[in-house]
Amino acid sequence: MKGFRVLLVFVALCLLFPTAAFAHDEECHISYLFNAWVRPADAAMPNSAVYGQLVHIGGMPDTLVSASSDAAEAVELHEMVMGTGDVMQMRPVEGGFVVPANGFLLLEPGGLHIMLIGLKQPLVPGDEITVTLNFEHAGAVELVAPVRDMDAEMAMGEMGGMGDSGMAMDSSDMGMAMDWGDACAHVYFLDPWVRPSVPGAPNSAAFGMLVNLTGEAVRLVAADAEVAEVVELHEMVMGEGDVMQMRPIEGGIAVPASGTALLKRGGLHVMLINLTAELTAGESVDLTLSFDSGDDMVVTAPIREAEEAGGMNMGGMGHG
Repeated sequence: MKGFRVLLVFVALCLLFPTAAFAHDEECHISYLFNAWVRPADAAMPNSAVYGQLVHIGGMPDTLVSASSDAAEAVELHEMVMGTGDVMQMRPVEGGFVVPANGFLLLEPGGLHIMLIGLKQPLVPGDEITVTLNFEHAGAVELVAPVRDMDAEMAMGEMGGMGDSGMAMDSSDMGMAMDWGDACAHVYFLDPWVRPSVPGAPNSAAFGMLVNLTGEAVRLVAADAEVAEVVELHEMVMGEGDVMQMRPIEGGIAVPASGTALLKRGGLHVMLINLTAELTAGESVDLTLSFDSGDDMVVTAPIREAEEAGGMNMGGMGHG
């Protein structure tokens, strides 16, 4: 596809369907910005930003050291931080965005982002811009990012207009077939983690990011864990009276070809119901994820508090 140039450097293969784990001698290493999108900007706004899910699959971390685009005079890697007087301030990130081995970073409004400075023309929803990401190990990766009015799309999502999850970016609606190479053509679960149990509460949940580097869409249709009597796939949706409600997902969690599905607090998640053991931070839980392809994936997920997990701006080690 025009506008896409992905340089694949083979380093370390992990996190794939167990049935394929020993089927390939080649190793996988990619760095890419999935679900990339750009904030609109009119003639009175000289700047904008690029967001998305910055994913790295490989046995060693990779760093996004810089970015460029013909749409702006300058492009910088920025973050929002709490400044003096509890006022949020934006600043450049020295050294770039370090993406953990088999992990991800979320580039989001109010957090990490790629800043477009001195726009050469207004950015209107429906437009596209080309962005080149320069990684320490993966090299130059060129992609096309659409301009999206996420406030409007999120409002539609709350009315049930955004598909399975009801949330605009929980699962990709922009997945498209790309050739990642045979070594990488698998489904991965990055940064899995489980919330510790709370005294008196019988349930917990598992989170992480599903990444599908195959040429066909897949669905996570079921999950199992010995630490719970029942395991279900759930989502949080806006209910009556603007109250968030949890409900099972009919048909499973869709992961598009060359796309992702983010399992997070307040969104999609794997629900552990009627725990049979205490879940203590620092320990781990084995999860079995079942897909509509007939493949199962066994994942070892550490138990940790939310602030220690991938969360808003950081990803962590994946396990498979």
